[in-house]
Amino acid sequence: MDADHVVTTDDFRTFFPEFCDATKYPGNLIVTYLQIGVQFVSISRWQQSWKLGACLFAAHELTMGTIATKAAATGVPGQATGIVSAKSVGPVSKSYDTSSAMFSDAGYFNLTTYGQRYWYFMRLFGTGGVQL
Repeated sequence: MDADHVVTTDDFRTFFPEFCDATKYPGNLIVTYLQIGVQFVSISRWQQSWKLGACLFAAHELTMGTIATKAAATGVPGQATGIVSAKSVGPVSKSYDTSSAMFSDAGYFNLTTYGQRYWYFMRLFGTGGVQL
């Protein structure tokens, strides 16, 4: 990656200001996920949108980390769960049709809205399910 193709925490936080709390989302953690994300985003395919792709990947991973942290506080660290589509409390229940917001072949990326957006753009830019 050359000097013109770097994604910074400032870039990330511009795309996703909801991650601006540096205590909850330290810069070094964001940089780690951005470094991984740029490896999964082909600049030749994403063109001018490649920073968005790397940032979506990082946001997905940060969100998955937050989910794991909450699971560790209330149960078993690293325990895998799916998307909750129904919940009952006493006589009241609520359910959602998650199929309209999920991609049948996105697997892990369906677990966050950032992952879903990453998957959507990845497919839109013609890369299919795999990026090199």
